[in-house]
Amino acid sequence: MKNWKTHLAIIAIALPMQLWAGVLRGMIHDQDTGDVLVGATAVLEGTPRGAATNPNGIFTINNLEAKTYSLKISMMGYESLTMDVAVGATDTVMLHLAIAPTTMQMGEVNIETERTHAGVNPNAPVRTEVIGGAELQERSSDGKLMTALQGRTGLRTKPCALCGSMGIGLQGLDPSYTEINVDGMPVMSGLGTLYGLDGLSVADVKELQISKGSGSNLFGSGAIAGAVNLVSVRPTVARTFSSSISANNNGQNTISANASGLTGSLPMRFSFLHSAEPNYVDQDDDGLTDTPKYRRLNFQVGASPKVGKGELRLGGRIYDERRFAGETKWSRSDRGSADVYGREIYTDRKEVSAKYSSPLTGSFHWFVEGAGVMHAHDSWYGSTAYNADQKLVIAKSSAQKEWNKRHSSVFELFYNHQTYTDNLQLATPTELIYNTPGATLEHTVRVDSAGRWTVQGGAKIEYWNEWGTQVIPRGTVLWKPNVATALRLSGGTGFRPVSIFSLEEATMAGFANVEVPSTLAPDRSTAGSLGLNKQWLGREVGLTLDLSGFYTHFDRKVVLRYGEMAGQTVYTNSSNAYTAGGEVQATLSFNSGWTLDAGGRVSDVRYEDQDGVMRNAEFQNKYTANASIRKAFASKGITTELSSAIYGPQFIPEGRSRSESPTYAIWNLGLTKSWKTVSVSGSVNNLFDWTQSDDPYLRDDQGRLLLDSSMIYGPLLGRTFALALTWRYGA
Repeated sequence: MKNWKTHLAIIAIALPMQLWAGVLRGMIHDQDTGDVLVGATAVLEGTPRGAATNPNGIFTINNLEAKTYSLKISMMGYESLTMDVAVGATDTVMLHLAIAPTTMQMGEVNIETERTHAGVNPNAPVRTEVIGGAELQERSSDGKLMTALQGRTGLRTKPCALCGSMGIGLQGLDPSYTEINVDGMPVMSGLGTLYGLDGLSVADVKELQISKGSGSNLFGSGAIAGAVNLVSVRPTVARTFSSSISANNNGQNTISANASGLTGSLPMRFSFLHSAEPNYVDQDDDGLTDTPKYRRLNFQVGASPKVGKGELRLGGRIYDERRFAGETKWSRSDRGSADVYGREIYTDRKEVSAKYSSPLTGSFHWFVEGAGVMHAHDSWYGSTAYNADQKLVIAKSSAQKEWNKRHSSVFELFYNHQTYTDNLQLATPTELIYNTPGATLEHTVRVDSAGRWTVQGGAKIEYWNEWGTQVIPRGTVLWKPNVATALRLSGGTGFRPVSIFSLEEATMAGFANVEVPSTLAPDRSTAGSLGLNKQWLGREVGLTLDLSGFYTHFDRKVVLRYGEMAGQTVYTNSSNAYTAGGEVQATLSFNSGWTLDAGGRVSDVRYEDQDGVMRNAEFQNKYTANASIRKAFASKGITTELSSAIYGPQFIPEGRSRSESPTYAIWNLGLTKSWKTVSVSGSVNNLFDWTQSDDPYLRDDQGRLLLDSSMIYGPLLGRTFALALTWRYGA
C-alpha cells in the first residue's frame, strides 16, 4: 500500500510537469540568402534530445524541463551555431536563426546549389521559390515531374484533355511565356517547352527554382511571365540506385530507374523512364478517347570528371514520344484520314550539354557552357499534317565577382543559334533562322551594412538580324527589416520573337484551318510586380505567407482568334494587351505533424481585337485556387494527403453553347507507407469523378468529326486509382 501511494504521488507530480513542459521551436535560415534550410539539426548538448527541420525549415523539441540549454544548430556545408537558450516550465520559446555557409554562393542569373532549401528565398532580390527534390518525389504519384507540380499555387499545369501535353504557365499567361532552363541553359525553348516536359523523371531533379514576373526577364527572351530552372541531380561515385513502378486502373503505367557509382572513380549517373497509356480509354463509351493513348521514353546520362581544380559536367538526353487522341476505331491506316478523326503526334528529341566551372573559392567565379538540341516533330491533326524540325546551339560564358561586402556583379556573354522548319503553307512564312549574340550585366548593391536594403539592376542586350539590337532592362528593390520578412518591388521590359509552333494555343487547337494574315511581330512588354514574404512562429503552428501583385502590358502580343467556322484559328498581333492580378500562398505547419497548404491566383488577361474591342484571352482561367492537408506519422512511416485544385471560368468565344466555362474542382487523395528502403503509395485522382459536360467534338454535314478546341476547359477522364512501388539503395 505504501508503494502504491508513493507511485501515485510521483505520477501526480510528473503529470502536470508533462502537461506544462517547455517547448523549443525554431526556423533555420541561410545567413547569406535568407531561405529556410531543410534537414538542419537542432541538438540540446548534454541530452539525447534533438530534431531536424521539416520542409518548411522548422524544428520542434517538446516536453523540456525548465532550465537553460546549450542549443547546437548544424548542417553539412554550413558553420555550426551554438547558443544558450532558457526554457521555462510553461514556455514556448520561438527562434529565427541564421547559419553561415562554408563556401560563398553568388549569382542570380544562373542559380545553382547542392544544399537543400525550400520555399521563397526571402533574401534574393528577385523572388525565387524553391521546391526541393524530396518534396517533388513525395508529390508525384507516377514518378513524373509534371505530376508533382499539378495543383501548386501560381503554376498553371492543367493538361490538355486531347493533346496530352502539359506546360508551366505563370501569372495568368500560357506556358510559352515561361522560360524553361535546365541547369541554367534554355534547352527547353520552343518545341521543347510544350513537347518535352512530360517525359522528365522527378528523380532527376534535385530542386526546382521558380522566378515570376518582371524580375526574371534576364533569364531569356521567353521569360516574360517568369523562368523555371531545373537543377539536375549530380553524378556521384557513391553507389546509389532507385527504381519506381506505378499503374492505374486504366492500364496507364510508368517504370523509372536511376543509378550512380557504376563506373569506378568517374562520377556518372544514368536515368531511364518509360511511361505509357496502352489502351484507348473511353469511360463514357462515346467512341472517343477521354485521355490520350501514348508511349514516352526518356533516357539521360551525366558525368562529372575532375578537370584541374574545377569541375566538368557532361550530359545527354534522348526523348521519344508517340501520342494519339480521337476516335477509338482509328488505326494506323487512318493516319491523315478525313473519315476517321485522330490526332497522332511523334516527337523525337536529343540533347547534349557541357559545363566547366572554376573552383568555388574566393571572390571570383567563372564558368563556360554549351548545349545542342535536335527536335523532330511528325504529326497529323485529322487530315492536316504538321511536320517540324528545330535545332538549337547555345553557348555561354559567365563570371561572378564579389567586389566587397556590399557590391557584387554577374556578367555573361552568350550566343544562341536556332533553326526551325515546317510544312505549313500559310500566307506568311513560318520558317526561321536566328543567330543571336548578346550579353547580360547585373549588379547588386547592399545599401546598408545591416542588409535591410538591397538594390539590383541589370540588362540583357541581344542582337537580332530582323529586329536589330534589343536592350531588355530590369530592376528590383528589396527591403528586409528582419530575417523573416521581405518586401520586393520589381520592374522590367520584355522582348520575345514568336512563332506559331511555340504557342500553347497551337498545341490545343491543332494546325488545321490556320490563318496568319500578316507576319507575326515579336511580343513587347513592360511589367511590374510587388511582393511580400513573411514567416511567423507560434506556440503550436508556423506560418509562411507569400503575397504578390503583378501587371504586364503588351505593346504587341500574339493572340489567337477563332474564326466563324468551327476549328478555324487565326493568329495575329494585338497592339494593346495586358495581364493583371494577384497571388497568395500560405503554409501552416503544426507541432502535431499536420501541414496545410493553400493559395490562389486571380488574373485578368485581355487583348484588343481588330475592331478595337477588348476581349478576354482564350484558355485562361479567371482564377484558380488550391489547398492540401497533409499528415506525417513519422513513427509509423505513413504520410497521407488530401488536395484540391479549383479552376475558375475561362472565356469561350461567340457562337458556342455558353459564354464561359463552369467553375470546377478536382480532388485527389494519397497515402504512402515507407520502410527503410521501400515505399508503397496509393492514390485516387479526380476523387469525385468530375468531367466537363460540353463535347469539344462536332460533326460536319457528312458526319465527320471536327474539333472545337475552344470548348476544351476541363478533364474528360473521371476517377482513377493508382498504386506505386519505390525502392532505393544508398539514396
